[in-house]
Amino acid sequence: MSTQDLNSSGLNGTNNSAGSSSNNASSATEATVIDAKKLFRLIFGYKWMFIFIIIASIVGMYFYTDSIIPKYQGEGTMVILQGQETYVNTGNDINSMLTSSFGVGQGSTIASELSLLQSNKFTGVIADKIIASPHDPDGQLIPILWNKYPEDSTKVSRGVLTDRIQKKLILERDENLDENLVFLKFKSPSPYEAATVTNLILDSYTQFSSDQNREQVRSALAYLNQEMSDVHSTLNNKEEMLRDFMHKEKLVEIDSQTGEIISALSTLENERHAVEIQKVGVLSSIENLQKELDNIKPGFAEKYSQGLSTKLIRFQYKLAELETEKMLMLQKNPELKENPEQEHSFQELTREINYLRAEITQMAEDFIGNDNYSLSFLGSPDGDLAGRVTELTLQLLALEVDAQLYQAQTDVLDERIAKYQETFNRLPDNIIDYAQITRDIETNEQLYRTISNQVGELKVWEQTQASNGRIIDYSAIPDVPVEPNKQLMLIWSLLIGFILSFAMVYIREMSSTRINSIEKLNQKKLTLLSIIPDTTSQKKKLFGKKKYITTGDYSISTDLMTILDPLSYASEAYRRMLSNIMFSHTDRSIRSILVTSPNKSEGKSSTIANLAAVFAETGKKVVVLDCDFRHPSQQKLWGLTEDKGIVDVLVKKVKLDRVIQPTVVDNIHVITTGTIPHNPAEVVQSENLKNMISTLKETYDIVLIDSPPFGFITDAGPLMQYVDGVILVTRFNQSKEAELNQCLGNLKNVNANVLGLTMMSFNYKKANGYELETYQFRNALKNYNNYNHTTPKKVTKKRS
Repeated sequence: MSTQDLNSSGLNGTNNSAGSSSNNASSATEATVIDAKKLFRLIFGYKWMFIFIIIASIVGMYFYTDSIIPKYQGEGTMVILQGQETYVNTGNDINSMLTSSFGVGQGSTIASELSLLQSNKFTGVIADKIIASPHDPDGQLIPILWNKYPEDSTKVSRGVLTDRIQKKLILERDENLDENLVFLKFKSPSPYEAATVTNLILDSYTQFSSDQNREQVRSALAYLNQEMSDVHSTLNNKEEMLRDFMHKEKLVEIDSQTGEIISALSTLENERHAVEIQKVGVLSSIENLQKELDNIKPGFAEKYSQGLSTKLIRFQYKLAELETEKMLMLQKNPELKENPEQEHSFQELTREINYLRAEITQMAEDFIGNDNYSLSFLGSPDGDLAGRVTELTLQLLALEVDAQLYQAQTDVLDERIAKYQETFNRLPDNIIDYAQITRDIETNEQLYRTISNQVGELKVWEQTQASNGRIIDYSAIPDVPVEPNKQLMLIWSLLIGFILSFAMVYIREMSSTRINSIEKLNQKKLTLLSIIPDTTSQKKKLFGKKKYITTGDYSISTDLMTILDPLSYASEAYRRMLSNIMFSHTDRSIRSILVTSPNKSEGKSSTIANLAAVFAETGKKVVVLDCDFRHPSQQKLWGLTEDKGIVDVLVKKVKLDRVIQPTVVDNIHVITTGTIPHNPAEVVQSENLKNMISTLKETYDIVLIDSPPFGFITDAGPLMQYVDGVILVTRFNQSKEAELNQCLGNLKNVNANVLGLTMMSFNYKKANGYELETYQFRNALKNYNNYNHTTPKKVTKKRS
C-alpha cells in the first residue's frame, strides 16, 4: 500500500474517511461552533500564560495609576443669553451707525461668548485675581502657580498663568438639554483650586460681560456727546450769522415761491443727510462682514458685492424717485399725511410705491434664497465654521440689497437737489445767502434733536445693560479625583492583558516548528497507528530513578513498559498499534516491519521493542534485527551482549543461529548489530542481508527491523524493499514538522509502503490544548485507569 493510498485516521488509528459525505454536509454553523470550541480550548491550554500576563498587566497598571498625581475637577453651570443683531431689527440711521461702528445693541452668539471666555483678555483678568490671592486655606501656594508641580514651587509669570488657564478651562454644551446651557470645568491636583478657579471664572464672566456691554455704550455716548457739542456750536454760529445777515441786509421776509424753493431744498438735503447716515452704517457693516468672510476664504465676498440683478437695481431707483416725489408733495401739503384721499394723484403715487416695494422685496428674497440654496453645502448656522460662513453670506446679501436702495435714493435726491439748485441759483444773492443760512440752521437743529434723543436713549440703555451670562450652579469642592480613573484603567489593563496574551499565544503557535499536537499528525493524511503516552511519571513512580530493571537473567530498560507494566495505558497503546497494523491491512499479510524516524532520539528503538512484546502476547514468534549500524541500542534495551551480530554474519561468515539471542520474553529473539561496520551503507545494500531477512521470515512469524533515522540518513532505503511495511515514529514536542515532511518525501521517493505514523511520549497537559483529539486522549487515559484499577465487588451467597 503506497503513501498516496492511505487515509487519515483518528485517535489510536480509528480510520476516518477524508471524503465522507457527512463531512461534506457539515453546516457553517457547526464549523463556527467547532472554531469557538477550539478557541476556548486554546485559551484553556494556555490558561497559566493568560493568567500571568493579565495579572502582570493589572498589577503594572495599578502601580502606574498609583504614581499619577490625582486631579480633581470643579464643575459649574451657567446660561448664556444670545440675541440677534440690532441693525437687522431697527434699520434706522444713527442706530444703524452705532450698531455697526460701536456694536451697541448687537446681540452675541454662544460661540462668540465661549470665545470670550477663552480669550487672553478674560483669562488675563482671572490670572490677576489668582495672583492677588495665591494661597489655599492652609497657606500653601496653589498648584497652578507652581513652575512644576510638585517639584518646583517657583511662581510662574502672568503670561504662563494665563496660558495655563486657557488650556485647563473646559467648556461644554449639551444641546439635548438647552443650547444656552454651558458647563464650566477646571481640573487641578488641588480640590480647593479646582472649585475656587471654576467659581472665580463664573463670577468674573458675569461682571466682565456686563462691563463689555456698558463699555460699548459708553464709547458710543462719548462719540455722540462730542457730535452734539459740535452741532450745537455750529447751530449757534449759524443763528448768529442769520441775525447779522438780516440786520445788515434789512431783510424781513421773502416771497412764498422763494420760500417753497428754500423749504424743498432744505427738505431734500435733510432727507439726503438721513439716507447718507443710513448708507454709511450699512457700508460699515458690509465692510466688517466682508473682512470676516474673506478671513475665512479670501475673495469669497466679492461675488456678493457684484451679484445684484439689474432689474432689482432699476426697481430700487424707480422707488427712490417716487418716494422723493411723495416727500415733496407732503412738504407742500402736510395734511395729505393724515387725509391722503384729498389728492387723487397722491393716492396713485402711494399705490405705485407700495407695488414697487413689494416687487423689490420679492426680488431680494428670491436672490437671497437662491444663493442660500447654492450655499447649502456649507451647513446650517449652528456655530461651526460652515454655519458661520452661511450666516455671514446671508447677512451680506441682505445688506447689499439695502446699500443699493440707499444709493438709489441718494442719486435721486441729488438729481432733485440739482434741479432746485438751478432755480435757487437764479435768485438774488442776498436771498441765496439767506436761504443757505436758513437751511444750515434747520439741518443742524434737526440733527441736534436727533442726537440729543439718541443720547437720552443710550443713557437709559447703559443702565439696563447686564451680563449675557446667568449662573445656575457654583462648583463644590470635589471629594473624589476624576483622574486617573482607576476603574477604567484597570478595565483597560484587563483588555490589554487579553490582547497581549492572545498575541503571545499566536506568535508561539505560528512560530512553533515542533510536532506538539495530534492534529499536526492527522494533517499528514497517513494512518495514525497509535499515540503512546509519556511514561516518565509512571516509571518514576514504579522504578524511581532506575533506568534498568533486573528480571531473571536479564537487566532490561524501563522503557519496555509492555513487559514491566502490561496493564498500563502505554502498554494498551502499543496493543492498539498492533491491532491497527494487522486489522487495517487484511488484504495482505504483514510479516516484516521496519521502524524509522525523522531524527535521532525520537523513540523508534523502544517502539519496536514494545511492539515485539505485544506481538509475542498473541503467540507470534518474533525476531528483532538491530540494523541501526551507526548507533545500535537494542542490546541495551534487552540487556544482551554485543559480541556478535548481523555484521559478523555478513562479513565474518558467522553462522546465523550463533548471533540470535533469546530475551526475557520466550517468543522474542534479538539479533544485535555486533561489530560496528566502517561503511554501514555497504552493509545494508548487500545481497547477504537480503537473504538473511528472507531466511528469518521463514523461521519467525514477525520480523521487526530497527533502522537509522530516514530523515537525514539513507541507510534504511534499501531495507524498505525487503519488508512488508514501514512505521514512522515521531516524538511529541521534539520532532520538527519540517523534518517530518522531509522524511515523508524521502519515503515517497523510494516507494516505501508506509503503514502509518505513531507519536511517542505524548503529554496532553503540554499539548496545544485545543484539538478535539487531545481531549479524547485525556478522557480515554482517565477512563482506562479508572477501569483498570476498579476492584470487583465480592458476591455473597445466601445460606440455604
